[in-house]
Amino acid sequence: MNTRPVRMVFCLLLIWAGWIYSAQADDTVLTLDQITKTALHRNPAIAISRQEVEASRARVTQAYSAYLPQVAANSGYTRRNQWMINFFNGTKYRYQDNDILGALSISQYLYDFGQTSGRVEQSRFGFSASEKAVDKAIADTVRDVKKSYFEVLKKQSLVQVNKESVRTQEEHLDQARAFFKEGVRPRIDVTKAEVGVANSRLNLIHAEYALRSSRLDLESLLGGPPVEGAYHLADIAASYSQDIQPVDELVEEADSHRPEFAVLKDQIRAAQAQFKSSQAGRWPSITAKATGGWENINTFGLTNNDDFPLRDVWQIGVNVTWPLFTGYRVQGKIAESQAEISKLESKQRQLELLVFNEVSTAYLGVKETVESIKTSELALQQAKENMELADGRYRNGVGNALEYSDAELALTQAKSNLVQTSYLYHQRMADLDYAVGR
Repeated sequence: MNTRPVRMVFCLLLIWAGWIYSAQADDTVLTLDQITKTALHRNPAIAISRQEVEASRARVTQAYSAYLPQVAANSGYTRRNQWMINFFNGTKYRYQDNDILGALSISQYLYDFGQTSGRVEQSRFGFSASEKAVDKAIADTVRDVKKSYFEVLKKQSLVQVNKESVRTQEEHLDQARAFFKEGVRPRIDVTKAEVGVANSRLNLIHAEYALRSSRLDLESLLGGPPVEGAYHLADIAASYSQDIQPVDELVEEADSHRPEFAVLKDQIRAAQAQFKSSQAGRWPSITAKATGGWENINTFGLTNNDDFPLRDVWQIGVNVTWPLFTGYRVQGKIAESQAEISKLESKQRQLELLVFNEVSTAYLGVKETVESIKTSELALQQAKENMELADGRYRNGVGNALEYSDAELALTQAKSNLVQTSYLYHQRMADLDYAVGR
């Protein structure tokens, strides 16, 4: 017998199986640390905050520019054509001339009683606040990424739980059909088992689509898929700690680590600098100015002046500008600055209350989840024992289909509860870390 075709088919099957295995092995495994680094590099909210820093840096440059000389070049050409009257004899005549000007002017700020320095100081503190706002955006993103990461893992585990439920229900269906053929069990057992399989498959469909949705939520935080091609997330060991610092210590840590406090402090300093600049608006500003250039000087036909050569002109002096009355504009700016300072101080007190509430809520959430995990573990153990008893009773002809179905449903629910509480613990810890400013 010629075995060559059989060998070729066998080799092709081996190659195909190896290709399938390598395709599965090529799935990139991403850890929480890798996902977080990707988010810090690509998250749009962080990018927006960093661009705001650049804008604030540019505003500092603009404010500092008032200390430097201001240089301007000015040139112009005007063709004039108009009727004039000779004052000596009263005759009218048409007057035409060309006005040509070329000049260079330099002005230098000297002193303005704190208007310029206040604006510079305001821009500097605004820049510092924008830098600290980046830390706030990073903290927000890290918290959201952690919670979304654990949400995906939770949904993955729930998919596995529902797959196990489908497999168990299918085995029960096969068993019910076999008993029905032997005449041991009634037809209703088969029907009920079929309903159980259908419900388990429906729950599996919901779980799989929930998993896809949670992956999309995670990718939106990452600015798109983290890698090209397929990937899956590395699971986290199912562990939890009952050792948590007291709330008072956590609140004290939050007061010194939350970036919002640093942002508000710089914003208050910027508002105080604005108030200083507004008050200085009551006083004069002193500026030195020099201008030099060339132009043709005409006296409306009384003197004859050629366009060229142009005559050189220059002037130098010191200007003092004192706004004696500006329609209460200065008073309005002072009042606005005072209101801004009061508003920011109120926001600071509001933030203190908010942080205390966030830390306390996160602390209670972690403690609740720890207790829930203990209860869920006990409930799962009891559900497994109940399922073993129900399965044994059904196989031995003592129990019924309803008893088996209730036991399987209770086991699936216990598994789902443990999965949800286990990953909820990690999500609550992410909330606590964020609330404390870690």
